[in-house]
Amino acid sequence: MKKERFFQFFIIMLVVGFCSQIGNHFACDSLIIEKDIIILPENVLGLIDHPPILIVSNNDFETLNFTGNGTYLDPYIIANLYINSSGATNGIEIHNTNVHFIIINCTILTDYIGVLLSATAASTATIMNNTIISKSGDGGGVGLSGTYGVTVSDNECANFMQGIHLNHAHNCIIFGNNILANNYQGINIRYSNYNEITYNDIENSQQHGLALVGTSHTNIIHHNRFVNNSKVDIYTIDGERTGTISSQGFDEGSSNIWYDETSKTGNRWSDYSGNGDYAIDGPTGSVDIYPLQISYNESASLSILIIVFSLIGLSSFIKKIRK
Repeated sequence: MKKERFFQFFIIMLVVGFCSQIGNHFACDSLIIEKDIIILPENVLGLIDHPPILIVSNNDFETLNFTGNGTYLDPYIIANLYINSSGATNGIEIHNTNVHFIIINCTILTDYIGVLLSATAASTATIMNNTIISKSGDGGGVGLSGTYGVTVSDNECANFMQGIHLNHAHNCIIFGNNILANNYQGINIRYSNYNEITYNDIENSQQHGLALVGTSHTNIIHHNRFVNNSKVDIYTIDGERTGTISSQGFDEGSSNIWYDETSKTGNRWSDYSGNGDYAIDGPTGSVDIYPLQISYNESASLSILIIVFSLIGLSSFIKKIRK
């Protein structure tokens, strides 16, 4: 009995300690364990419980009572929500709209896709400062299809197949995101052009941290931090093209630039030796000509995945130690 109580106390303190460090996303003031069920008081996350969201026309924003009027100066705001979706139901889906909207400061747990946009009008969508976690290890954190000018910034995407996935999505800004522990690639840019992928932390992807697939061209990639990606020996692209992994990036497109010529700065690579260029996997022979090493005192980002799965799995662990 004493051992059991010790482990309960230890794990709860561990989770609470993690939560207190994570800033805007989690502020765990209290956790209640009752009959092996985790009870999170409504104000623990500072978010409002909300069912999954499906928007297929401009009118749906008003039907669902989101604030704003859809203009550039007063966009619709989807904010401060806690969404837990299951099965094939995605967290937030928005299709076929031409109004301005922002998805901000939401926490989404999902079995498949966290946020999915398609056929939204150019430069009308922003996805910002959200925590998006897969419960299944499948799907994608943020998916953009047939869109232009979407800004995806300062999000956490963890434990998906791909943290961020672009498919025929162009002129998008992918900035300042933490892409953590994904089971295929961290970021996949597929048949997508003129995108800027900068200042992202991409860590612990099973295959490449960033893959430019198909005819993707004229994408710019710099000031990203690649840590411990490419954990397997052989990569697979679209289930049909394979090769030996020798770097944390992949490029089979054209005219993609893996550095910033103005500042003469490339990306940080945890496997860069400090000598010469950093070669990118793929048939194009792309290189980062201004690569940077990651210093020993640059600790890896604290994965929100650990925190959330600690919360999700805490009651299961307690059950086990009681046996």
